[in-house]
Amino acid sequence: MKYTDAHAHVFEPGLPLANVRRYAPEYKATKEMFANQLDSHGMQRGILIQPSFLGTDNSYMIDAIDTYPDKLYGVAVIEPNVDFDVLRELDKHNIIGIRLNLYGKEIPDLSTPVWQQCLSYIRELNWHVELHIDACVLPRLITPLLEAGVKVVVDHFGKPNIEDPLGDEGFQYLLKQGNTKRVWVKVSACYRLGGFEKGLEIAKNLLPHLLNSFGPRRLLWGSDWPHTQNESTMTYDRAYEAMNELIGSDIREDILSTSVDELIYL
Repeated sequence: MKYTDAHAHVFEPGLPLANVRRYAPEYKATKEMFANQLDSHGMQRGILIQPSFLGTDNSYMIDAIDTYPDKLYGVAVIEPNVDFDVLRELDKHNIIGIRLNLYGKEIPDLSTPVWQQCLSYIRELNWHVELHIDACVLPRLITPLLEAGVKVVVDHFGKPNIEDPLGDEGFQYLLKQGNTKRVWVKVSACYRLGGFEKGLEIAKNLLPHLLNSFGPRRLLWGSDWPHTQNESTMTYDRAYEAMNELIGSDIREDILSTSVDELIYL
């Protein structure tokens, strides 16, 4: 059994940045720092997520994974017209999926030939597609992804409207996807749901519904370290304490270990 932090980032100043970006931190979040966080919090594995501000240059993340190949996995950012050989090479470095962080971007039409070809590669590699966008957009993405036969991971409780999260039609759509057994949801970064205190209360209200629809084996926890754009208020310790408050000991093993095993190896 390996407990896993399923959502974190590594970077440092001076790396090549994406031409279009919303943010670029000016501090270090290195592989050694993350490995130390894992070790000090009883986590045996970590899944690194390529930061949007680094675009499709996944090399810094790959270097981190190659340093700790028995500890780290990764989710890459790619262009949809990527060559299959490039993806196969990434697969050799513990890459297990691609991320679509669509904030500030046009929502892609996944039915186009270029995306259908890309998704066929993802399916052949047994990877997943991770979605970071508001819940209201999820139906436009999850449905074609499932039709393409790929696994789907949804970030941060599905990012429902914080004023009426349970009434959000996108979140209600997400709950209906539990029976597909091909969708996972990250119960992570509750502070991105309107701040830490409000977000934690929202998370406590959402979690029973997610558990009812997905079960603990389709939920994932991630620290979201180093908490980009929330560095002044968040720490790994605080994220870990929130996890312990949110996730009961009776389901912790399934969420921190079994769910990740099934995502990676299904």
